Amino acid sequence: MDKVNLVNLMVGGVLPLLVAFVSKETWAGWVKGAILAALSAVGGLGTEYVSEPSAFDLNIAGWSAATAFVFGVAAHYGIYKGTTLQELLAKALYKAPIPAGADG
Repeated sequence: MDKVNLVNLMVGGVLPLLVAFVSKETWAGWVKGAILAALSAVGGLGTEYVSEPSAFDLNIAGWSAATAFVFGVAAHYGIYKGTTLQELLAKALYKAPIPAGADG
């Protein structure tokens, strides 16, 4: 395995945490999946560009994006789901609204 593929897999492993950080807890799963797909696409394009800027190949970039997405989904369900780390990241940006009448 070359360095580019290794970096792509590491990016795929971090993407679920990034999705948890930038999305709200209450969002539907398909929205979070779409965010993961978009971030995977950006990661695949970036990985291919960094590895071969003069000979960019969209097919390889697509495979890199697909690999990062599949690995990201596997990391989410296999490692991160239900862990304290993912819950903390999910609550990092989004603060639950204060109920009416409560002091804040």
